[in-house]
Amino acid sequence: MPRQPVFTEVMDALERRIASGEYMLKDLPGERKLAEQFGVSYMTARKAVLELVEREILARRPNGSLVVHPGLEARQARLRVALLTPAFPAEHLLRLRAGVARATDRRGVQSRAFEYVHWDDAIVREAIDGADGLFVIPSTEPIPPRLLRDFAAPGAKVVFLDGDLTDQGIPSVKLFAPAHLELIFEHLWELGHRRIDCLNTQGRNGEIDHRIDDWRTWLERRGGEGELFDDPTPPYEDTTSRAHEAMRRVLSERRDRLSALVCTTQPAAVGAMRACRDVGVEVGVDVSICTINNEPTGRYFCPSLTGLEMPDIEPLLEPALGWFASSDESWPDDLRISPASPILFTGESTGPARR
Repeated sequence: MPRQPVFTEVMDALERRIASGEYMLKDLPGERKLAEQFGVSYMTARKAVLELVEREILARRPNGSLVVHPGLEARQARLRVALLTPAFPAEHLLRLRAGVARATDRRGVQSRAFEYVHWDDAIVREAIDGADGLFVIPSTEPIPPRLLRDFAAPGAKVVFLDGDLTDQGIPSVKLFAPAHLELIFEHLWELGHRRIDCLNTQGRNGEIDHRIDDWRTWLERRGGEGELFDDPTPPYEDTTSRAHEAMRRVLSERRDRLSALVCTTQPAAVGAMRACRDVGVEVGVDVSICTINNEPTGRYFCPSLTGLEMPDIEPLLEPALGWFASSDESWPDDLRISPASPILFTGESTGPARR
């Protein structure tokens, strides 16, 4: 069977890029740049482009730049949804990203994830302006006030994921509500722990602040004791090693006072458990350690990690996807979306308080 011409391979690759949302927020590069990308000659890239223009898949602006043909988008009539996610390879972020992809695929929606390093990244503005709907996973950096106004502006269909910006009038998918967190705290209380400390090494943002505030509120209401060990990690640095170092300091200064420790994130719990192992403190016996959000890997640790299991986010995204597809400018429901039934995984990392 004869090999297909090289220019048709370039055409096929460009069509796949278009279908996957590669050019959702930006123009296509010119023929010379495409030739470099595909490792072909300029004439081969040009022939591929001309054929796609002829088939009304691509179009040229008056200045000569290439764009996806408006008629193609009209024919497909597909909703275009963008996801902004911090440029950091954390397991938690990857799972959220995969959940958005599954939810949009099931609806036949074109979606694309875009990574940002800081809030002034050009891609942030492009996502607000260029997508029919936008999910945002916040980083630990404070969001500039002007950008908060843009996210909340009339007609801007923006929903935050794993961050609570409802006080700014922005719809938010909150994975763990205050009532959910109480499952963890009450579990430790029922085990006899009356001193329950909290360890945080995640960079401070609204979600982490809420978790710490919920721990404090519950502890005060219950009449328990506890101390916050707060050592936030700078953006894009490793929170697990930071937690290991922080816990080693805690163990050297307060080892005899420790009873139970709630960690704001799973990486913090992993670092804390390793620090205990280093100095001969048995997790689940000498000290109980748990996490607020437990990734699926937590049940396979040794000891297995107690914590709230990550909810299935696909049903939580449905109201947002429905809004993106509608003609409504304003969010029609309660700004905060949370799962109805949290699940606490009780692992080996928590046990009865020492008498």
